[in-house]
Amino acid sequence: MELTWLQVIDTAVKIGLGALISGGATFFTLIKSQQHEDRKEAKANFYRLQEEKKTKYVDLLAKSQELIQQHLYSTCAPGSDSYGDYLRAFNEVQIISSDPIRVAAFNMVSDVQAFIFLNKNNQELELVDRMVASAREKVSVFQKVAQQEVTKPYEKT
Repeated sequence: MELTWLQVIDTAVKIGLGALISGGATFFTLIKSQQHEDRKEAKANFYRLQEEKKTKYVDLLAKSQELIQQHLYSTCAPGSDSYGDYLRAFNEVQIISSDPIRVAAFNMVSDVQAFIFLNKNNQELELVDRMVASAREKVSVFQKVAQQEVTKPYEKT
């Protein structure tokens, strides 16, 4: 059977179009797969960061409550290990958090510091009660702001 130029060109075009369609479909599939993997990785990173934040927030909250409880009737020494650990936990929260969390954490730490460093000897009981109530209120405000932060669902950006 004899091939004419027209048949050769026709066969070449069919093969070329098939390869072009196959290459286009492969490229499209690859792009979609990569986008899916990127979204999946971003979502996993988001939830990993949420867990890390939650751990740090709980640590700061626990240390705040512990310092308040330990120093209900005594003054905290600024050089104590527990206070140093508290400052470290506070700074970790400040570094990884959004501004609403940072503000709430700062307010909480300020009130906790004011209370634990207060010389409770010869102080009016009413002043001590107000200061401990204020510190505990700031702890609860931070708790709520932190809870809202770490329970946010992933949003595609």
